[in-house]
Amino acid sequence: MSLLKELAYIYRRAKSEATDLSSDRKIPRPIAMQTLTSISMARVDNAASSNAPIVDHSRSPRVRIDGRLFRVGITDWYLKGFTYGPFRPNSANQFLPERMRMLEDFANLRSLGCNAIRLYHRPTVAMLDDALDHGIRVMIDVPWEKHRCFFEDWTAQEDAIKAVRKTARELGRHPGAFALSVGNEIPHDIVRFYGERRIERFIEKLVDTAKSEAPDCLVTYTNYPSTEFLSPRNLDFYCANVYLNDGATLGRYLDRLQHVAGSLPLILGEYGVDTIRNSESHQCEALESHLHEVFRRGLAGSFVFSYTDDWYTGGHQIKDWAFGVTRADRTEKPAAKVVSNLWAKVPNLSRAKLPRVSVVVCSYNGAATLEECLTSLGKLNYPDYEVVLIDDGSTDGSRAIAEKFPAVRYIHQTNRGLSAARNVGAELSTGEIVAYTDSDCVADPHWLMYLVQAMQDQQVEAIGGPNVPPASDSWTAKCVAASPGGPSHVMIDDRRSEHVPGCNMAFRRDTLLGLGGFDVQFRQAGDDVDLCWRWMEAGYTIGYAPAALVWHHRRSSVRAYFKQQEGYGRSEAMLQLKHPQRFNRLGYSRWLGVIYGEGAVGLPTAKPSVYHGKFGAGLFQIIYRRNDYTAWAYLTLFEWHLLAAMVALMGFIWPPALLISGAMWMLTVVAAIRATARAPIAKNSPWWSRPLIGLLHIAQPIVRAWQRYKYRFNNVHLPPLTNRDDAIRECCKSISLHDHDLYFNSKEALGREQLLEVMAENAKKLKWHGDFAAEWESHDIELFGDGWHDIHVRTATEELGWPKRFTRVRCTLRPAARGVLLFTLASAWIILAASLGEKARALAGCGAWIGIAACVWHSRVRCRRAVSKLIYVSALQANLEPVVSRTGSTAPAADRSVNANEDVELSTAN
Repeated sequence: MSLLKELAYIYRRAKSEATDLSSDRKIPRPIAMQTLTSISMARVDNAASSNAPIVDHSRSPRVRIDGRLFRVGITDWYLKGFTYGPFRPNSANQFLPERMRMLEDFANLRSLGCNAIRLYHRPTVAMLDDALDHGIRVMIDVPWEKHRCFFEDWTAQEDAIKAVRKTARELGRHPGAFALSVGNEIPHDIVRFYGERRIERFIEKLVDTAKSEAPDCLVTYTNYPSTEFLSPRNLDFYCANVYLNDGATLGRYLDRLQHVAGSLPLILGEYGVDTIRNSESHQCEALESHLHEVFRRGLAGSFVFSYTDDWYTGGHQIKDWAFGVTRADRTEKPAAKVVSNLWAKVPNLSRAKLPRVSVVVCSYNGAATLEECLTSLGKLNYPDYEVVLIDDGSTDGSRAIAEKFPAVRYIHQTNRGLSAARNVGAELSTGEIVAYTDSDCVADPHWLMYLVQAMQDQQVEAIGGPNVPPASDSWTAKCVAASPGGPSHVMIDDRRSEHVPGCNMAFRRDTLLGLGGFDVQFRQAGDDVDLCWRWMEAGYTIGYAPAALVWHHRRSSVRAYFKQQEGYGRSEAMLQLKHPQRFNRLGYSRWLGVIYGEGAVGLPTAKPSVYHGKFGAGLFQIIYRRNDYTAWAYLTLFEWHLLAAMVALMGFIWPPALLISGAMWMLTVVAAIRATARAPIAKNSPWWSRPLIGLLHIAQPIVRAWQRYKYRFNNVHLPPLTNRDDAIRECCKSISLHDHDLYFNSKEALGREQLLEVMAENAKKLKWHGDFAAEWESHDIELFGDGWHDIHVRTATEELGWPKRFTRVRCTLRPAARGVLLFTLASAWIILAASLGEKARALAGCGAWIGIAACVWHSRVRCRRAVSKLIYVSALQANLEPVVSRTGSTAPAADRSVNANEDVELSTAN
């Protein structure tokens, strides 16, 4: 039991990070050992000579972040690391081997393909020099008393800050220091004791301290599943220690961690297998599975625990464990070769044949970014693909740019809109898979590889990936990226998507064309949302590949941003008319999943739920995100401004209402300031950046909602009404102010099913807008009326003795938001004016109220006539017999039993 506790302690102390030199070329091991050791020995000899030159590493490139991966210079740098030590203190009282042994270790590490090590104790500058000589970079854990209740002791907090500051100042500026980890696995009970936000703030303080001393060094905190809910906001990358032996289980959890990491690179800090309690062959299988999942899932790398069985901790040498890929004497276990061979293949670890892919780029006057886009697509790391450029009637220099890329298939067409262009691209494609990106995007070299591999792994017909703004964007574009309304993905769970943005998505070509492609009515935006919803309604699943990254330029001016939001607003209105069941009454979409990415900016959601387990003992304390909005979410909505304007209008009668209105708008300003303070923008941004973000937070919902309401007002109308149709009127029976019924007989076993099918087809032909399936509602069909009313249709069929059936159709006229708002305003005006003795203004309010009531009544009559005619004509086409309504009960007097033979005691209409 003491051994298990010791191993648990070792696990808690572990920390992770890594880096690589610009070259990952494999060197034959014997040659590498001899060459690198000789280099190191020469360095020792040089150091012993007073006039011998010492290698200057001050100009060595640092590891930097590029999207969700690392780079050194212009080369991808995948972290391929081992944990190293701690060892019995050497002659210098450091937890490291003697220098000669360490140099031999470094040579062997490099021959294995390792480019990074993780240390749990502070090294020396000389050690960093030696490691960098061998092409190895170091992630340094800063040790402090994190396993205590450190908030009870001010000295403990100060000691932690001092330790981080000293390590960053003395070692963090060295290019051999890949990263600093300011903490490793703060115990979950301590986190729960103080609350995660307090712990997060302290970690953020440690990170800021490190960055202030070593601004070029990457800084992180190493988390673990028991405190997955910790989310410090200023980390450079996300690091987690995860011990899961089963590859499939690990893969699913890594998909989850990618969402937890957000747009940050993700690495694993530790994973290992003990060869005393497990066989060496099991270690080989487990490490192979681990590394395969790490790089297939798009992580930036991982540290294998550990390099050697030589392990010293707790004041004594550990003998009863063997996690190393080499033994204590440095002889290699079989796992060393397995790890080395797999590292050599990174990132191309596909086990299946990769299909041909057609990458379709649709552009309209996108010359400003088109060349950069096509250049990136020409550098994709994928064996079999083509690039198809659909020029949708551009009038700028797009054709001239396309001519610079002879390998790109260029098709020019008259301007028909984005959806039409995407359909043309799919029809002309020769690939089994069609992948879409935009002309203002730059694809990561491994974008297509990760996208297709994830599609194969998840066995889906459609998939998407993240899009992030490039670092080269202007400060205005960065402010736009930190403002509401950006492209986003919506996740139902860790792997299934409800929506993926059009700038990064892929489909099986045959399935896409079989579904009818994109809806051509969406000329600028909304086509991707519509297709994703239709895709799921057809029974298909949409996957998500978190590593399949494209850089997406944001709008570079405020004017362009507002123009984009206007287009999004119109598209939302179009989507609501086509998919009303997915929107609420105010026109805001109701997602089944959770919004991620920039689409969640400006939508402050309720705090996520966290499953902690009984007494906080859950090993995986999982975050459950929700779309429930807090009060702050509503203070910038267009409807909030409208309500504030209504209150201000009351100020003409009651002046204090102006103060209330002003207070409402002040709350909007406070909400914008709050969002601005949390905006993810660099500290060195211009002074005007955050004020601009605040203004965009206020203006964006107004611009977008105005266009949404404007489109609906201009495009939602009843079908034209002709004569009064007395026969139809005689069949309608009023039930209440808002409800009326129609009744139909059948002697041929026909009923509601046939009626609804014909009715839905007729409504579409007459260009009614509505929900003709209502799969998530209690009614059968919903129709949009004239802006004053919407209409719900419910049906029921009674069995009167086979094959006689009687069908009831109930139409409910549902007041639309416009009428409710105006009625409320007029009523409040009348009540307030009357209570204050303002008779003239009260009478004016009464006049307005009567005018509104007249409009509503006129709308009610027209909507009733229109829907009654639609139902009546559809019933005739469905071979149902209309029943004339009479005073009193309209129910058939026939026996309702199965054996009843009587006819319905109602005459049918002619």
